[in-house]
Amino acid sequence: MKIKLVITILTALVLSATLLAQAPDEIKLPPIHKQILDNGLQVVVVEHPEVPVVTFMLVVKSGGMQDPLDKAGLANFTANLLRQGTKTKTATQISEEIDFIGGSLGAGADYDYLSASCTVLKKYFDTGLDLLSEVVLNPVFTEEEIERLRSRRIAEIKRALDDPETVADWKFQEFLFGHNPLAFPLAGTEKTVSSITRQEIVDFHRNYFVPNNTILAVVGDVKLNEALPKVKKIFGSWKKQNLSTPTYAQPEPVKGYKIMLVDKPDLTQAYIQFGHLGLKRNTPDYFPIRIMNYILGGGGFSSRMVQEIRAKRGLTYGIGCTFAHQKEGGSYEVSTFTRNDSTLAAIQASLEEIKKIRAEKVSPQELEDAKNFYSGYFPFRFETPLQIAGQIIDLELYGLGDDYIKNYRRNIKKITADDVLRVAQSYLDPNNMKFVVVSKAEDVKAKLETLGSVETVAYTE
Repeated sequence: MKIKLVITILTALVLSATLLAQAPDEIKLPPIHKQILDNGLQVVVVEHPEVPVVTFMLVVKSGGMQDPLDKAGLANFTANLLRQGTKTKTATQISEEIDFIGGSLGAGADYDYLSASCTVLKKYFDTGLDLLSEVVLNPVFTEEEIERLRSRRIAEIKRALDDPETVADWKFQEFLFGHNPLAFPLAGTEKTVSSITRQEIVDFHRNYFVPNNTILAVVGDVKLNEALPKVKKIFGSWKKQNLSTPTYAQPEPVKGYKIMLVDKPDLTQAYIQFGHLGLKRNTPDYFPIRIMNYILGGGGFSSRMVQEIRAKRGLTYGIGCTFAHQKEGGSYEVSTFTRNDSTLAAIQASLEEIKKIRAEKVSPQELEDAKNFYSGYFPFRFETPLQIAGQIIDLELYGLGDDYIKNYRRNIKKITADDVLRVAQSYLDPNNMKFVVVSKAEDVKAKLETLGSVETVAYTE
């Protein structure tokens, strides 16, 4: 544990100091080398020798979006089982081996991908790469580990359902996306997780864990001529396969106001989530959208929504808005909570702020503050080899372009108030929204009906 802590602190200090010392308008990364192996595996090596640490990050370009609708959580389930035993090692042996060398090894899933990563001291390069390949290529998915994970996951889902804020979020995704994988929590539901079989997990792994669907980033104190031969030796025999992905229904654009009221009779507060469909991650307007959203509600205490709805009107202790981007789409959503008797007022005040940012230019000070925030915090996303690997993977996964990182600050700096007004008018639609309110229906339904049609459902549904 002490070794891991020292590695983390030393790496963060050195890398952040290096990036912050650079010219203010450009981020300069160390040399990046790309190569596609004969089997289709895309390898990216980043030579960054500031500290004697190496990170391997392997990303399969399939995730929760490939879950069948009645098996939501399958991708996440598969990822979480990778470390739980392979053809040659038990879960305990894997843990003991990575702990013995002071490294870290983990796996997880998102809607767009599954990932496995390993960070080790340079002298344990071979051990780290071997362990990563072992859990990715040779998991056994034993029934015992499946049932252990299933029990834990169902318990987590049940605990989450005790939180009205979580229920509001889950119901909003379901209400907005309909018959689309984004409608379901990444971890799945109690019903879907209960139905996942071992064969479905094995099939998911076999179908999507193929080299021509995978990116491997190697970042840290390593040279290309050292890393590439070892990667080829370990992964070169991985067999290329044809890849087929499921199709799914595209969510329908929102028309007018539609409201789902989730009735929880013991609540004295209303938990509110509302919005509409959003944009793909590679939208060319990504930068002005980030600035606009920061000013509107994504900038914490400096945002308009917090200043107006919390500070001035006292309707809530917390409110925010965000564009959630995925590879094939996403959402725009506002979330807040308030007393039952101020539910309508909080919603109306939020809508007023959305309409205002579409009607007039933001002030020079608001614009400058937002640009300074993104320009200032971006280098801190490169504090460790693991973070650098994640950023490099994003470039490849979402097709952001090789100059995305280098020009990030420059792209932020050139945004104008006209740009902010344009994207607000283009991508915010305050007249067409879906709303989810979790509250005591008896207290709030009549007022919500002044907005639009209200569908009331029980909290447990």
